[in-house]
Amino acid sequence: MPAEPSKVPPSLTEVQVSAIRRAAADLLPECAKFLASLIQIDTTNPPGKNYPECAQLIGNTLKSFGYTVEYVEVPVHQLPTLAPSGEGLRRVNVIGRLSGSDGAQGKTLHVNGHFDVVPIGTAANWKYPPFGGEVHNGRMYGRGTADMKGGIAAQACQFGSEIFAVEAIKRAGLRLEGNIEQSGVVDEETTGIHNAGMGFLVDSGHIRADKIDAVVITEPLNTTNVCCGHRGTIWGAITFRGRLSHGSMPGLGINALHHACTFVHLATTTLCPKLASRVDESVIPAEARMASLAFTILKAGDNINSVPDIAVVHFDRRIVPGETLANARKEIMDILTSMNDREDCTGLDYEYKEEYATEATWVDPKQPISLIFQDAIKVVTGQQAGIRFLVHSLRPAIESTIVYGPGYISEAHIADESIDLEKELKVGMEVMALAFATFLGVDEIQEA
Repeated sequence: MPAEPSKVPPSLTEVQVSAIRRAAADLLPECAKFLASLIQIDTTNPPGKNYPECAQLIGNTLKSFGYTVEYVEVPVHQLPTLAPSGEGLRRVNVIGRLSGSDGAQGKTLHVNGHFDVVPIGTAANWKYPPFGGEVHNGRMYGRGTADMKGGIAAQACQFGSEIFAVEAIKRAGLRLEGNIEQSGVVDEETTGIHNAGMGFLVDSGHIRADKIDAVVITEPLNTTNVCCGHRGTIWGAITFRGRLSHGSMPGLGINALHHACTFVHLATTTLCPKLASRVDESVIPAEARMASLAFTILKAGDNINSVPDIAVVHFDRRIVPGETLANARKEIMDILTSMNDREDCTGLDYEYKEEYATEATWVDPKQPISLIFQDAIKVVTGQQAGIRFLVHSLRPAIESTIVYGPGYISEAHIADESIDLEKELKVGMEVMALAFATFLGVDEIQEA
Protein backbone atom coordinates (compact mmCIF):
# COMPACT_ATOMS: atom_id res chain seq x y z
CA MET A 1 0.00 0.00 0.00
CA PRO A 2 1.26 3.54 -0.65
CA ALA A 3 2.35 5.63 2.30
CA GLU A 4 -0.35 7.79 3.86
CA PRO A 5 0.37 11.47 3.03
CA SER A 6 -1.40 12.75 6.14
CA LYS A 7 0.22 16.17 6.07
CA VAL A 8 2.41 18.38 3.94
CA PRO A 9 6.04 17.24 4.32
CA PRO A 10 8.53 19.62 5.95
CA SER A 11 10.06 22.25 3.72
CA LEU A 12 13.50 22.00 2.19
CA THR A 13 16.30 24.04 3.72
CA GLU A 14 17.39 27.26 2.02
CA VAL A 15 20.68 25.61 1.09
CA GLN A 16 18.86 22.69 -0.53
CA VAL A 17 16.50 25.02 -2.42
CA SER A 18 19.40 27.06 -3.77
CA ALA A 19 21.34 23.96 -4.78
CA ILE A 20 18.36 22.44 -6.61
CA ARG A 21 17.55 25.67 -8.46
CA ARG A 22 21.19 26.10 -9.51
CA ALA A 23 21.33 22.54 -10.76
CA ALA A 24 18.11 22.99 -12.73
CA ALA A 25 19.46 26.14 -14.37
CA ASP A 26 22.71 24.37 -15.25
CA LEU A 27 20.73 21.52 -16.84
CA LEU A 28 18.75 23.81 -19.15
CA PRO A 29 21.05 23.35 -22.19
CA GLU A 30 20.83 19.54 -21.85
CA CYS A 31 17.08 19.72 -21.34
CA ALA A 32 16.62 21.95 -24.39
CA LYS A 33 18.76 19.61 -26.51
CA PHE A 34 16.64 16.67 -25.40
CA LEU A 35 13.43 18.57 -26.16
CA ALA A 36 14.70 19.40 -29.65
CA SER A 37 15.40 15.71 -30.20
CA LEU A 38 11.82 14.90 -29.18
CA ILE A 39 10.39 17.56 -31.49
CA GLN A 40 12.42 16.20 -34.41
CA ILE A 41 10.57 12.88 -34.15
CA ASP A 42 7.24 13.34 -35.92
CA THR A 43 4.67 11.67 -33.66
CA THR A 44 1.59 13.08 -35.37
CA ASN A 45 -1.65 11.52 -34.15
CA PRO A 46 -3.65 10.47 -36.04
CA PRO A 47 -2.34 8.10 -37.16
CA GLY A 48 0.42 7.85 -34.50
CA LYS A 49 3.73 8.04 -36.31
CA ASN A 50 7.11 6.92 -34.96
CA TYR A 51 5.93 6.01 -31.46
CA PRO A 52 8.56 3.26 -30.94
CA GLU A 53 11.38 5.64 -31.88
CA CYS A 54 10.15 8.35 -29.50
CA ALA A 55 9.61 5.88 -26.65
CA GLN A 56 13.14 4.59 -27.20
CA LEU A 57 14.61 8.11 -26.97
CA ILE A 58 12.79 8.77 -23.70
CA GLY A 59 13.73 5.35 -22.34
CA ASN A 60 17.40 5.77 -23.20
CA THR A 61 17.45 9.15 -21.46
CA LEU A 62 15.81 7.70 -18.36
CA LYS A 63 18.32 4.82 -18.34
CA SER A 64 21.20 7.29 -18.50
CA PHE A 65 19.83 8.90 -15.33
CA GLY A 66 19.65 5.59 -13.46
CA TYR A 67 16.04 4.54 -14.06
CA THR A 68 14.84 1.01 -14.62
CA VAL A 69 12.94 1.21 -17.91
CA GLU A 70 9.99 -0.82 -19.18
CA TYR A 71 8.47 -0.58 -22.65
CA VAL A 72 4.78 -1.48 -22.78
CA GLU A 73 3.36 -2.22 -26.23
CA VAL A 74 -0.33 -2.66 -26.92
CA PRO A 75 -1.07 -6.12 -28.37
CA VAL A 76 -1.95 -6.08 -32.06
CA HIS A 77 -5.39 -7.59 -31.46
CA GLN A 78 -6.36 -4.63 -29.22
CA LEU A 79 -5.36 -1.93 -31.69
CA PRO A 80 -8.71 -1.74 -33.52
CA THR A 81 -10.47 -1.01 -30.22
CA LEU A 82 -7.90 1.17 -28.44
CA ALA A 83 -6.48 2.96 -31.48
CA PRO A 84 -9.23 3.01 -34.12
CA SER A 85 -7.58 5.83 -36.09
CA GLY A 86 -4.09 4.36 -35.76
CA GLU A 87 -3.88 2.52 -39.10
CA GLY A 88 -2.44 -0.51 -37.33
CA LEU A 89 0.74 1.33 -36.33
CA ARG A 90 2.55 0.16 -33.19
CA ARG A 91 1.60 1.72 -29.84
CA VAL A 92 4.60 1.71 -27.48
CA ASN A 93 4.56 3.39 -24.06
CA VAL A 94 7.55 3.77 -21.75
CA ILE A 95 7.77 3.73 -17.94
CA GLY A 96 10.86 4.60 -15.92
CA ARG A 97 11.20 3.81 -12.21
CA LEU A 98 13.78 5.25 -9.81
CA SER A 99 13.90 3.86 -6.27
CA GLY A 100 14.59 6.21 -3.38
CA SER A 101 16.60 5.59 -0.24
CA ASP A 102 13.48 4.56 1.70
CA GLY A 103 12.70 1.81 -0.80
CA ALA A 104 9.29 0.19 -0.51
CA GLN A 105 8.57 2.17 2.67
CA GLY A 106 8.79 5.49 0.86
CA LYS A 107 6.10 7.36 -1.02
CA THR A 108 5.76 6.92 -4.76
CA LEU A 109 5.11 9.81 -7.12
CA HIS A 110 4.05 9.12 -10.71
CA VAL A 111 4.77 11.77 -13.34
CA ASN A 112 3.08 11.47 -16.71
CA GLY A 113 3.30 13.05 -20.13
CA HIS A 114 2.11 12.14 -23.60
CA PHE A 115 4.38 12.30 -26.63
CA ASP A 116 1.82 12.16 -29.43
CA VAL A 117 1.08 15.50 -31.10
CA VAL A 118 -1.76 16.82 -33.23
CA PRO A 119 -1.34 17.33 -37.00
CA ILE A 120 0.44 20.51 -38.10
CA GLY A 121 -2.39 21.72 -40.33
CA THR A 122 -1.28 23.71 -43.37
CA ALA A 123 2.52 23.67 -43.53
CA ALA A 124 2.59 27.06 -45.28
CA ASN A 125 1.20 28.66 -42.10
CA TRP A 126 4.38 27.78 -40.21
CA LYS A 127 7.26 30.27 -40.23
CA TYR A 128 9.58 27.72 -38.63
CA PRO A 129 9.85 23.98 -39.43
CA PRO A 130 7.19 22.17 -37.37
CA PHE A 131 9.56 19.30 -36.59
CA GLY A 132 12.76 21.31 -36.45
CA GLY A 133 13.09 22.22 -32.78
CA GLU A 134 14.75 25.47 -33.82
CA VAL A 135 15.48 28.20 -31.27
CA HIS A 136 14.86 31.86 -32.15
CA ASN A 137 15.07 34.72 -29.65
CA GLY A 138 15.01 32.33 -26.71
CA ARG A 139 11.97 30.35 -27.86
CA MET A 140 12.00 26.82 -29.25
CA TYR A 141 9.55 26.25 -32.09
CA GLY A 142 7.90 23.04 -33.21
CA ARG A 143 4.86 20.83 -32.83
CA GLY A 144 4.83 19.56 -29.25
CA THR A 145 7.03 22.23 -27.65
CA ALA A 146 4.10 23.23 -25.43
CA ASP A 147 1.71 20.26 -25.79
CA MET A 148 3.47 18.45 -24.42
CA LYS A 149 6.95 17.26 -25.21
CA GLY A 150 8.10 20.35 -23.35
CA GLY A 151 6.51 18.96 -20.17
CA ILE A 152 8.16 15.58 -20.68
CA ALA A 153 11.50 17.27 -21.05
CA ALA A 154 10.96 19.44 -17.88
CA GLN A 155 9.53 16.26 -16.17
CA ALA A 156 12.79 15.14 -17.71
CA CYS A 157 11.95 18.99 -19.57
CA GLN A 158 7.74 18.08 -19.27
CA PHE A 159 9.35 15.15 -20.79
CA GLY A 160 12.20 17.14 -20.93
CA SER A 161 11.33 19.07 -17.79
CA GLU A 162 10.05 16.30 -15.55
CA ILE A 163 12.98 13.97 -16.29
CA PHE A 164 15.55 16.73 -15.87
CA ALA A 165 13.79 18.03 -12.75
CA VAL A 166 14.64 14.76 -11.01
CA GLU A 167 18.19 14.86 -12.36
CA ALA A 168 18.54 18.40 -10.92
CA ILE A 169 17.87 17.00 -7.44
CA LYS A 170 20.63 14.45 -7.90
CA ARG A 171 23.10 17.02 -9.23
CA ALA A 172 22.33 19.21 -6.23
CA GLY A 173 23.96 16.49 -4.09
CA LEU A 174 20.63 15.12 -2.87
CA ARG A 175 18.90 11.77 -3.15
CA LEU A 176 15.17 11.26 -3.11
CA GLU A 177 13.90 9.26 -0.15
CA GLY A 178 10.71 8.26 -1.96
CA ASN A 179 10.30 6.61 -5.33
CA ILE A 180 9.52 8.24 -8.63
CA GLU A 181 7.91 6.80 -11.75
CA GLN A 182 7.83 8.58 -15.09
CA SER A 183 5.64 7.53 -17.98
CA GLY A 184 5.63 8.64 -21.58
CA VAL A 185 2.41 7.60 -23.27
CA VAL A 186 0.70 7.62 -26.65
CA ASP A 187 -2.71 8.59 -28.00
CA GLU A 188 -3.77 11.26 -25.51
CA GLU A 189 -4.82 13.50 -28.38
CA THR A 190 -7.38 11.19 -29.97
CA THR A 191 -9.26 8.60 -27.96
CA GLY A 192 -9.83 9.86 -24.44
CA ILE A 193 -9.28 7.76 -21.30
CA HIS A 194 -9.74 4.24 -22.69
CA ASN A 195 -6.88 4.43 -25.12
CA ALA A 196 -3.59 2.77 -26.02
CA GLY A 197 -1.66 5.07 -23.70
CA MET A 198 -2.39 5.93 -20.06
CA GLY A 199 -5.69 4.09 -20.21
CA PHE A 200 -4.00 0.87 -21.31
CA LEU A 201 -1.27 1.19 -18.64
CA VAL A 202 -3.92 1.55 -15.92
CA ASP A 203 -6.24 -1.16 -17.26
CA SER A 204 -3.36 -3.62 -17.70
CA GLY A 205 -2.00 -3.02 -14.19
CA HIS A 206 1.29 -1.39 -15.19
CA ILE A 207 0.17 1.69 -13.26
CA ARG A 208 -1.75 0.88 -10.08
CA ALA A 209 -3.56 3.30 -7.80
CA ASP A 210 -2.72 1.20 -4.73
CA LYS A 211 1.01 1.60 -5.45
CA ILE A 212 1.06 5.36 -6.04
CA ASP A 213 0.63 8.25 -3.59
CA ALA A 214 0.20 11.07 -6.10
CA VAL A 215 0.25 11.81 -9.82
CA VAL A 216 1.54 14.87 -11.65
CA ILE A 217 0.56 15.33 -15.30
CA THR A 218 2.82 17.80 -17.07
CA GLU A 219 0.42 19.47 -19.49
CA PRO A 220 1.25 23.13 -20.28
CA LEU A 221 -0.49 25.44 -17.77
CA ASN A 222 2.11 28.20 -17.64
CA THR A 223 4.50 28.19 -14.71
CA THR A 224 2.21 29.74 -12.08
CA ASN A 225 -0.88 27.53 -12.16
CA VAL A 226 -1.78 24.25 -10.48
CA CYS A 227 -4.64 22.41 -12.14
CA CYS A 228 -6.95 20.44 -9.86
CA GLY A 229 -9.64 19.56 -12.36
CA HIS A 230 -10.79 19.57 -15.94
CA ARG A 231 -13.87 20.32 -17.96
CA GLY A 232 -16.06 17.45 -18.98
CA THR A 233 -16.15 16.30 -22.58
CA ILE A 234 -18.27 14.54 -25.15
CA TRP A 235 -16.60 13.60 -28.41
CA GLY A 236 -19.39 12.36 -30.62
CA ALA A 237 -20.62 11.76 -34.14
CA ILE A 238 -24.08 11.94 -35.69
CA THR A 239 -24.64 9.91 -38.83
CA PHE A 240 -27.46 11.13 -41.08
CA ARG A 241 -28.82 8.65 -43.62
CA GLY A 242 -30.77 9.57 -46.74
CA ARG A 243 -31.42 8.18 -50.21
CA LEU A 244 -29.02 8.32 -53.14
CA SER A 245 -30.11 10.00 -56.37
CA HIS A 246 -28.62 11.67 -59.44
CA GLY A 247 -27.47 15.23 -58.79
CA SER A 248 -29.64 16.47 -61.67
CA MET A 249 -32.75 15.03 -59.97
CA PRO A 250 -32.31 15.85 -56.26
CA GLY A 251 -36.02 15.50 -55.60
CA LEU A 252 -35.73 11.75 -56.06
CA GLY A 253 -33.26 11.48 -53.22
CA ILE A 254 -33.06 12.36 -49.54
CA ASN A 255 -30.04 14.59 -49.04
CA ALA A 256 -28.20 13.46 -45.91
CA LEU A 257 -25.79 16.39 -46.22
CA HIS A 258 -28.70 18.84 -46.11
CA HIS A 259 -29.92 17.26 -42.87
CA ALA A 260 -26.42 17.43 -41.39
CA CYS A 261 -26.05 21.09 -42.31
CA THR A 262 -29.49 21.90 -40.89
CA PHE A 263 -28.48 20.32 -37.60
CA VAL A 264 -25.21 22.26 -37.48
CA HIS A 265 -27.05 25.50 -38.25
CA LEU A 266 -29.69 24.92 -35.55
CA ALA A 267 -27.12 23.97 -32.93
CA THR A 268 -24.90 26.92 -33.78
CA THR A 269 -27.70 29.49 -33.69
CA THR A 270 -29.78 28.17 -30.77
CA LEU A 271 -27.59 26.10 -28.44
CA CYS A 272 -24.14 27.66 -28.78
CA PRO A 273 -25.22 31.14 -27.54
CA LYS A 274 -26.66 29.52 -24.40
CA LEU A 275 -23.44 27.60 -23.80
CA ALA A 276 -21.37 30.78 -24.10
CA SER A 277 -23.22 32.21 -21.09
CA ARG A 278 -22.21 29.28 -18.85
CA VAL A 279 -18.85 30.43 -17.54
CA ASP A 280 -16.43 29.14 -14.90
CA GLU A 281 -13.70 31.68 -14.13
CA SER A 282 -11.28 29.04 -12.82
CA VAL A 283 -10.84 27.44 -16.25
CA ILE A 284 -7.76 28.37 -18.28
CA PRO A 285 -7.11 29.79 -20.75
CA ALA A 286 -9.76 32.51 -20.61
CA GLU A 287 -11.01 31.51 -24.05
CA ALA A 288 -12.03 28.11 -22.62
CA ARG A 289 -13.99 29.30 -19.58
CA MET A 290 -17.42 28.81 -21.11
CA ALA A 291 -19.26 25.66 -22.06
CA SER A 292 -18.84 25.02 -25.77
CA LEU A 293 -19.85 22.97 -28.78
CA ALA A 294 -17.54 22.78 -31.79
CA PHE A 295 -18.23 20.94 -35.03
CA THR A 296 -14.91 19.53 -36.15
CA ILE A 297 -15.38 17.04 -39.02
CA LEU A 298 -18.01 16.74 -41.75
CA LYS A 299 -17.94 13.86 -44.22
CA ALA A 300 -20.51 13.31 -46.96
CA GLY A 301 -20.72 11.92 -50.45
CA ASP A 302 -18.08 10.67 -52.86
CA ASN A 303 -19.34 11.94 -56.21
CA ILE A 304 -20.01 15.50 -57.36
CA ASN A 305 -23.16 14.62 -59.30
CA SER A 306 -24.84 12.36 -56.74
CA VAL A 307 -27.07 13.38 -53.84
CA PRO A 308 -25.31 11.88 -50.78
CA ASP A 309 -27.12 9.18 -48.86
CA ILE A 310 -24.88 9.51 -45.80
CA ALA A 311 -23.31 12.41 -43.90
CA VAL A 312 -21.38 12.27 -40.64
CA VAL A 313 -20.88 15.26 -38.33
CA HIS A 314 -18.31 15.01 -35.53
CA PHE A 315 -18.52 17.35 -32.55
CA ASP A 316 -16.58 18.31 -29.44
CA ARG A 317 -18.77 19.38 -26.50
CA ARG A 318 -17.01 20.78 -23.42
CA ILE A 319 -18.80 20.80 -20.08
CA VAL A 320 -18.14 23.25 -17.24
CA PRO A 321 -18.82 22.58 -13.54
CA GLY A 322 -22.54 22.74 -12.88
CA GLU A 323 -23.37 20.97 -16.14
CA THR A 324 -23.85 17.23 -16.50
CA LEU A 325 -23.32 14.75 -19.30
CA ALA A 326 -27.00 13.83 -19.18
CA ASN A 327 -28.15 17.39 -19.78
CA ALA A 328 -25.51 17.99 -22.47
CA ARG A 329 -26.77 14.94 -24.34
CA LYS A 330 -30.40 16.03 -23.93
CA GLU A 331 -29.69 19.45 -25.44
CA ILE A 332 -28.24 17.84 -28.56
CA MET A 333 -31.00 15.25 -28.82
CA ASP A 334 -33.67 17.95 -28.43
CA ILE A 335 -32.36 19.66 -31.56
CA LEU A 336 -32.39 16.40 -33.50
CA THR A 337 -35.93 15.65 -32.33
CA SER A 338 -37.12 19.12 -33.34
CA MET A 339 -35.94 18.50 -36.90
CA ASN A 340 -38.68 15.88 -37.33
CA ASP A 341 -41.22 18.72 -37.51
CA ARG A 342 -39.42 20.62 -40.27
CA GLU A 343 -40.76 20.40 -43.83
CA ASP A 344 -37.22 20.53 -45.21
CA CYS A 345 -36.18 17.45 -43.19
CA THR A 346 -38.52 14.86 -44.71
CA GLY A 347 -37.16 11.35 -44.33
CA LEU A 348 -34.90 12.31 -41.42
CA ASP A 349 -32.89 9.33 -40.17
CA TYR A 350 -29.92 9.63 -37.83
CA GLU A 351 -27.74 7.73 -35.38
CA TYR A 352 -26.05 9.38 -32.37
CA LYS A 353 -22.79 7.85 -31.16
CA GLU A 354 -20.17 8.88 -28.59
CA GLU A 355 -16.48 8.10 -28.90
CA TYR A 356 -15.60 9.46 -25.45
CA ALA A 357 -17.43 11.12 -22.57
CA THR A 358 -16.48 12.26 -19.07
CA GLU A 359 -18.00 14.51 -16.44
CA ALA A 360 -16.22 17.63 -15.24
CA THR A 361 -13.76 16.63 -12.49
CA TRP A 362 -12.40 18.47 -9.44
CA VAL A 363 -10.02 17.29 -6.72
CA ASP A 364 -9.18 18.95 -3.40
CA PRO A 365 -6.71 21.83 -3.98
CA LYS A 366 -5.54 21.40 -0.36
CA GLN A 367 -4.19 17.89 -0.89
CA PRO A 368 -0.45 17.71 -0.05
CA ILE A 369 0.83 17.47 -3.64
CA SER A 370 -1.16 20.56 -4.61
CA LEU A 371 -0.01 22.61 -1.60
CA ILE A 372 3.60 21.62 -2.25
CA PHE A 373 3.42 22.79 -5.85
CA GLN A 374 1.78 26.04 -4.76
CA ASP A 375 4.68 26.66 -2.36
CA ALA A 376 7.28 25.78 -5.01
CA ILE A 377 5.67 28.19 -7.47
CA LYS A 378 5.85 30.97 -4.87
CA VAL A 379 9.53 30.24 -4.16
CA VAL A 380 10.59 30.21 -7.82
CA THR A 381 8.35 32.90 -9.34
CA GLY A 382 7.40 35.05 -6.35
CA GLN A 383 3.75 34.76 -7.40
CA GLN A 384 0.76 33.21 -5.72
CA ALA A 385 -0.22 30.05 -7.56
CA GLY A 386 -3.50 29.99 -9.43
CA ILE A 387 -5.78 27.01 -8.73
CA ARG A 388 -7.33 26.13 -12.05
CA PHE A 389 -9.32 23.83 -14.23
CA LEU A 390 -7.49 22.69 -17.33
CA VAL A 391 -9.14 22.34 -20.71
CA HIS A 392 -8.51 18.59 -20.56
CA SER A 393 -6.46 16.08 -18.62
CA LEU A 394 -6.44 12.47 -17.53
CA ARG A 395 -6.90 11.13 -14.01
CA PRO A 396 -5.90 7.47 -13.74
CA ALA A 397 -8.34 6.69 -10.90
CA ILE A 398 -6.03 8.33 -8.34
CA GLU A 399 -7.58 11.11 -6.26
CA SER A 400 -4.30 12.86 -5.44
CA THR A 401 -3.66 14.10 -8.97
CA ILE A 402 -2.73 17.54 -10.28
CA VAL A 403 -1.59 19.01 -13.56
CA TYR A 404 1.46 21.26 -13.72
CA GLY A 405 3.79 21.93 -16.62
CA PRO A 406 5.73 24.61 -18.48
CA GLY A 407 4.35 26.30 -21.55
CA TYR A 408 0.96 27.84 -22.24
CA ILE A 409 -2.13 25.89 -23.25
CA SER A 410 -2.88 28.73 -25.69
CA GLU A 411 0.22 27.62 -27.64
CA ALA A 412 -1.14 24.11 -28.06
CA HIS A 413 -2.31 22.97 -31.51
CA ILE A 414 -1.41 26.26 -33.27
CA ALA A 415 1.04 27.00 -36.07
CA ASP A 416 4.49 27.98 -34.79
CA GLU A 417 3.80 26.40 -31.40
CA SER A 418 6.65 27.37 -29.09
CA ILE A 419 8.04 27.53 -25.57
CA ASP A 420 10.32 30.08 -23.90
CA LEU A 421 13.38 28.20 -22.68
CA GLU A 422 14.27 30.51 -19.78
CA LYS A 423 10.90 31.82 -18.60
CA GLU A 424 8.88 28.63 -19.09
CA LEU A 425 11.04 25.53 -19.45
CA LYS A 426 13.68 26.43 -16.84
CA VAL A 427 11.15 27.83 -14.37
CA GLY A 428 8.94 24.77 -14.79
CA MET A 429 11.91 22.50 -14.20
CA GLU A 430 12.83 24.39 -11.01
CA VAL A 431 9.27 24.24 -9.67
CA MET A 432 8.97 20.52 -10.38
CA ALA A 433 12.35 19.73 -8.86
CA LEU A 434 11.51 21.57 -5.63
CA ALA A 435 8.04 20.02 -5.45
CA PHE A 436 9.28 16.48 -6.15
CA ALA A 437 12.01 16.84 -3.52
CA THR A 438 9.58 18.18 -0.92
CA PHE A 439 6.89 15.56 -1.54
CA LEU A 440 9.24 12.57 -1.56
CA GLY A 441 11.85 13.87 0.88
CA VAL A 442 15.60 14.04 0.32
CA ASP A 443 18.79 13.12 2.08
CA GLU A 444 22.36 14.15 1.38
CA ILE A 445 24.42 12.00 -0.97
CA GLN A 446 27.43 10.76 0.99
CA GLU A 447 30.70 10.93 -0.89
CA ALA A 448 32.64 7.65 -0.93
